[in-house]
Amino acid sequence: MSLAEFDADVVVDARNCIVGRVASEVAQRALDGERVAIVNAEDAVITGSEEDVMATYRKRADVGSDRGPHYPTRPDGMFKRSVRGMLPTDKDRGREALSNVRVYVGNPFDEDGDAIEGTTLDRLSNIKFLSLGEISENLGAKVTW
Repeated sequence: MSLAEFDADVVVDARNCIVGRVASEVAQRALDGERVAIVNAEDAVITGSEEDVMATYRKRADVGSDRGPHYPTRPDGMFKRSVRGMLPTDKDRGREALSNVRVYVGNPFDEDGDAIEGTTLDRLSNIKFLSLGEISENLGAKVTW
């Protein structure tokens, strides 16, 4: 399905938002039947020290074999994987909800997305965080954004 065929009910801007908080809200909306597009995934952040966050993602990349499990290294794949983890994908309604979620690097839509209330980084006093774009670069993904 191309971008032109995906008619999103909600466009969510993930810039300077915490990945887990946005993913849980998006998963709930997708289960309710809404079609959700997430834009600017490369600017979404994961809180924690750089060493801890990168250790987690490096371990995920090292685990497995040619058959899997496969962990994405691009920011849009990482974000969609976070949403998938919050959906019951072993059931039909969870798989259908995941098909109603699209994640984009940058903003291909004409209108700007809205940040979900309570998910932005400014609500925390924690100053340790990494963006998905930085994590992706450290994991060796090709930078195209």
